[in-house]
This record gives sequence, structure tokens and C-alpha cells, in this order.
Amino acid sequence: MSESLMAIDRWRTCTERSRSSLSPGESLVSVHPGMGANLLGHECSFRVWAPNAIAVSVCIWQDERMSQVALAPEPSNSSYWSVDVADVVAGQPYQFSIVNKGGDPTNPGGILTRVDAYARQVESAEDNARGIVVDWQQEWSEFATPKFEDLIIYEAHVGSFAGLNDHLNISTYATFADFETKLGYIRELGFNALQLLPTEQVDGIDGEGYGATNLFAPHNGYGTPADLRSLVDAAHRQGLAVIFDVVYHHASTSRNHYWQYDGNTTDSGGIYFEDPFRYEPARDEDGRAFAHWKSEVQNFLLDHARMMLHEYRGDGLRFDMAHSMTWECTQHIIAGLRENQYWQDKYLIAEWTSEQQDRWGKVIRELGFNAVWGMSDPFAFRRAVNGDNAIDELKSFMGWMGFDRSWNFIRYLLGSHDRIADSQSGKQPENRYFVELCGGRNNWYARAKGRLGWALNVSIPGTPMLFMGSECHHPGYWWPNPDGNPATWEHRFDWGIAGDSIGISMRNLVRDINWVRWHNPALRSDTLQFIHEDRTNTVLAFKRWHEGGNIVVVVVNLSDRQWQEHDYGIDVGEETGQWSEIFNSQSPQYDGWNDSGNYGHNLQVQADGKIYINLPKWSVLIFRKQ
Repeated sequence: MSESLMAIDRWRTCTERSRSSLSPGESLVSVHPGMGANLLGHECSFRVWAPNAIAVSVCIWQDERMSQVALAPEPSNSSYWSVDVADVVAGQPYQFSIVNKGGDPTNPGGILTRVDAYARQVESAEDNARGIVVDWQQEWSEFATPKFEDLIIYEAHVGSFAGLNDHLNISTYATFADFETKLGYIRELGFNALQLLPTEQVDGIDGEGYGATNLFAPHNGYGTPADLRSLVDAAHRQGLAVIFDVVYHHASTSRNHYWQYDGNTTDSGGIYFEDPFRYEPARDEDGRAFAHWKSEVQNFLLDHARMMLHEYRGDGLRFDMAHSMTWECTQHIIAGLRENQYWQDKYLIAEWTSEQQDRWGKVIRELGFNAVWGMSDPFAFRRAVNGDNAIDELKSFMGWMGFDRSWNFIRYLLGSHDRIADSQSGKQPENRYFVELCGGRNNWYARAKGRLGWALNVSIPGTPMLFMGSECHHPGYWWPNPDGNPATWEHRFDWGIAGDSIGISMRNLVRDINWVRWHNPALRSDTLQFIHEDRTNTVLAFKRWHEGGNIVVVVVNLSDRQWQEHDYGIDVGEETGQWSEIFNSQSPQYDGWNDSGNYGHNLQVQADGKIYINLPKWSVLIFRKQ
């Protein structure tokens, strides 16, 4: 057996001995053996894909001393090079030195210095950055990913979530450790899942994080891999599942450490980006598109997905712009993940353009995703509250969209990062927090519509998701870095706003309606029946139920009209008996007013099959059958 194959074999043996670091019943076999730097006790296996190399070596630093060890091409596939090196420990920097077959016009000697494509940690995004050897094994707290129907997701960006007007007072961006101090806040709002915007290494702060320079390494400004694992473990202890946002359709346009990785050969992009039809670098609208047609690139992306679920104990992945990848590549990744029987409960989400709604069902049934992140709901809800064919717009996003289960669709009526982030310093007026689009947080009607939006979001079929700041009527728009807006350059999450009277009122509503969902399985079921349409007054009511006997009716009033003499009738169909109000978005603790709803009243179904209620303007009311 060759030295390189022995290295992989010993790596496999070592991983079998590492089961003490796994969750009960979890298998380690799914991790692609040997790519990058893998510690085996005090020995490290180095493995790299470099098909255009004639020689590869690894440079390893111990303090200021550097040693260089040659890698050997593997007999079974000479595109891969590997070696075992003794006396290597976690924390040591390393780089690969690659000699290209034809040299490089910009590098006459033909020697290319490259950071490991699989480096789990890098010093920075600089061109000459080194990788860091990582020991990823640790003890984990016991945690089970929630059932899909039970998920309520809070979407957040690590670097901009902490540090503004809180005890941290950070002038740049927050770290994983800073974010960890805020987990209790998220849990207290009634969420049980945290979706993090991309955490990978990017060039500088790089806005939202969509465009990695190093896909496998967390952003060095946020902290180390150990810091990210600590954040996930702390989230689990709080009862929060963690879903990672992953970007597999492209890499960064600047300081892209995969660009021309083993030299300039058939095209200017190199092995990770070459286009088989035009022999020029493929591009998409946001970065350098990966060569998804290549099996090695498909495995590269699959290995990253496996790492996020295994080494970081992710409870799910959200594939950014999945529609920009080839069907075959996405299918390869999902199938590779589903091979692990212990990952069947991981929630896999596809962002898929609303222009291809006819493919959404196939995304679930053929590709194997659990949910689609559709992008049309926020616009339909905006049109509804603006009085544009309101009833039909509401009904347009309440159904199943052709899916089998309600949790096959992510709902975010108040907007996601895509709808709220303004990357042009305020020049994208359509990208704003919902309350800003409706008149601003100092406008009562705007706040009422915001309350209505989240209450409705939690009450309809689907997996509810809220972007950070929406729970406190955050004004303006979000952007993680100081920008060039002449009015204000600061658009991070503002803890001063979260704690003022307006913010707390909205937080009260978010917390309470989330708990209404927890305590009423009907709201997490695969049921929906429209029972009342009043197009004259713009009132819509629907019923949801659960086989255990829980039955609720949700009433939505999108108008200035209101009824306060128990004189508005809702036909509840065949249901009889008594009903009670369990939620009112216009209650005083949410910024509404006393006696706006039906609190404390037992509502009897009358002979005409209706319950007669108080119905405040711009509200969502929920009634439960007793």
C-alpha cells in the first residue's frame, strides 16, 4: 500500500476511534476521507486536488521555523496528492506549494503558493494567507433537531447583531462570542431555530457574507472554528436549532483563493471555475460561479455541507440561490447528505426563484429538499396592506403551493435579509424594514400593519421566519457595514431601539403569538379552510384544526373599519358550542387599546352558525373552540 493510501486508511481507522465525540447514534462515515488537513493524534494527513501539478509540497510552520514536505500523487487518481506528517498539532499554520505543468506567465518559476482549498481555518482573506491546522473534535451538549412542523426561525447576521447601543459597544462587527450573549434574547421571543447568514471567510466584512474567499473556514473576524462550535453548542443549550446559510453557486470576486488554484491551464479561472462549453470562467450575478458540472467540484461542495452538519452540528442548511446551480450538482449534494441515516432530520432549504414556481414541487420531491424559500410572499403581503386586491393577495400565499406538507415552504411576510438589506447606501428604497415601507416606526398604522404581518405569518401554513430587527419595528434598512448614506452610516441591529417602548410592544406581540403557535397544534398542522370572505370590508377568516381536537379560527381585518359592539358575524360552518379569543394584535400590551377585542368573553355560536365579535381595525384575531 502506498504512503498516501496508508494515510487515508489510517485516517479512516482514527475516525472510527473518534466516536466518543459524536452525538448518540451519529455516524462519522459520511465525512469525505482525508481532504485538507486532518489530525490523527500528533500526525496530520494532508490531501489536495491539483490535477495540473507536477509537484506539490506542504509548508508547515512551528513558531518561526518552516519545514517543507513533498506530497505524492495517489496511484488510484493522480489528480489528488497526499502525505502524512508527524508531530503536527492544532494551531500550526500551513500552505501548499504547487508546481504547475506549464508554469505561469505571471510566475516564471511556475511555483504557486496556495492556501488549502479545504482549510478549516485561515489567517485572513489576504492573498498570502495561511491555513491553520484544526482539531474539530469536542464534547457536545445533547440536543435533538426539532420536528419540521415545530420550527419558528429567527434569521440573523453574526457581525451586525451585537455591539450597537448595548453593553458591548463594538465599533466594527461582533464576533461569535458576542453573538452568543444574545441567544437568550432570541429564545425568550419564542423562537426555536436560528438561521445564520453565511459565516465563511470573506474579503473584509463584505456586506452580507455571500461570496467566500475560503468556503471551509469561518470568517476570521468573527472568531475561530472552536468559537463557532461554542456558539452552536450554546444555542442548543438554549433550545435553539442552528441552520447555516451556505453559498454553493459562486465564490468571491476579490481575493478568491480558489481562482487559478493549480495554475492557468485551459481557462483563466482554473479547476474550480472552468466552463466546459466556452473555456472561459463562468460567472453569475454575484460572483465567480463554480464549475458545477465537474465531479470534483460537486464533491468539494458536498464535503462542505457534510462538515457543517457534522463538525458544527448544524440542524439544517439553507442553499442560497439554489436555482443558479446545475440540477445534477444540487442532486449530488442532497443525495450525499441523505446517505447518512442520522441526517434525515436535518432541515434542508432551497432558495428558488419565484419565476420558476412550476419547479418548486420538483425541488422537494426530486431534489430532496425539505422546504423552498420562495421570494414572492413579502411582495404579495405589501400589496394586500396597500389595498391592492387585498383578499386575493392574502389568499395567494396561504396555501400549499402544490407541496405535500405545510413546512415545505418558508414564510417571511415582513421580509428577509434580501428584502431589507440596501447595499447601495440608501439608493434601493424598495429594500426596507416593513414598518419603514408603511410610513415609519413612529406611524401607528405602520406599526399595526407590522403586528398584523407577523401574527398572520405565524397563523398560516408554512414555516415562519423573521429577520432580526423586525421584532422591534426597526427603522430604515439593514446593512452590516458603515455605508455612504449621508443621513446615517449606521444600520446594524440597534439594541437601544429594541429596548424602547415601541420596540418592547412589538417584542411582546412576537413572543406571545409564537407561544400561541406552540400551544395550538392546529397552527402547525397541514390544514386550512377559508370560512369567511368580506370583500366590501376587506375581512378574511380561515379555520385550522388538529386531529387531537384543537380547532382555531383566524380573522384578518385589513381596513380602517372596526366593530366594537359584538356586531360582526363570522360563519364558523358546522362548528358549534363556545369559542374564546386567545390572541388580538390590537391588545394594549402590543400598542393597541383596551377592550379592542373579545378578551374574557365566551362567544356562543348562534342559530345562524355565526359567532359575533368585536373586530378592531388592522388586526389579526385568533379564536379557539372550547
